[in-house]
Amino acid sequence: MTLKFPNFYPGRCSLMYNPKDQKITNLLASFENFLLASQLEGKRPRTIEWYKEAVLPFVMFCKDTLTPESIERYTSELFKKKLKPATIDNRLRAIRAFLNFLAREGYTNENLAKYVRKIKLPKQYPYVLNDEQVTALLKACNRKSWEGQRNYTMLVLFLDTGLRLSELANLTVSDLNLNKRSILVRNGKGGKDREVYLGKTALKELAKWLSIRGHFAYEDRLFLTRQGEPLKKRHVETILERLAKKAGLTGVRVSPHTLRHTFATNFIRNGGDVFSLQRILGHASIETCMIYVHMGGRQLQEAMLRFSPVDNLERNR
Repeated sequence: MTLKFPNFYPGRCSLMYNPKDQKITNLLASFENFLLASQLEGKRPRTIEWYKEAVLPFVMFCKDTLTPESIERYTSELFKKKLKPATIDNRLRAIRAFLNFLAREGYTNENLAKYVRKIKLPKQYPYVLNDEQVTALLKACNRKSWEGQRNYTMLVLFLDTGLRLSELANLTVSDLNLNKRSILVRNGKGGKDREVYLGKTALKELAKWLSIRGHFAYEDRLFLTRQGEPLKKRHVETILERLAKKAGLTGVRVSPHTLRHTFATNFIRNGGDVFSLQRILGHASIETCMIYVHMGGRQLQEAMLRFSPVDNLERNR
């Protein structure tokens, strides 16, 4: 969504406030300051668009009077629209980021983010593919063809490393280190690089793909079209949808994120630890990974029976 804002002039928005009611002049201009600061901090275009879509209606609602009461009234308006709790929570998180910015930059004499209501969301576990579905998906690739081997290699990478769609699409041949059995994921979430290691199967399939990929002097991207053009993210999603249909996975949304959840869940089920998973997935907080621990179920119970530290201590006495 393209939005237009008034021209920004540095120094124009030294916002004035009344310590009693937090009345701010030119709130829209302060929002433009917030967007500019977010860009300078290296926030992704998608995040900037999220701020525009979620915060601008709030700014227009408050006009130039920002108070705890106006924040509460806007939140009530969101509930009146009967939006899903997750949608409301998403918008309030963006508003909270804006209010944190105002306080951090000294535009308000207290951080009004504390007045933004926190939404209690129902606990939802992400959908993951079971072993039979994964096998059917892999078998749907015609590995005797150039495209089939490419698609099979992409699937294996998704399932073996938990890469995000953008991370896989941006991989280059130069990012591979087959001797070390690793790939360098550049500019992941938060703009951070990380090294991810490969299993034997993923390594073997990557080597096969490289042997038939062909050389393109001006394109180092790992996954290409027949014409030597980089595979776009939407193209990868379409390939997965087509393979899912061919595999007979009806009523199941097979997306890169589904495969990422599937990897994470299986990593924990197979004995991986949550700290390693955090580094592999590139999450800033370990809390995000804890959901996969709760999804481990019976396999985690069996692992505890085998690896209980106290039980093993008793056995070795």
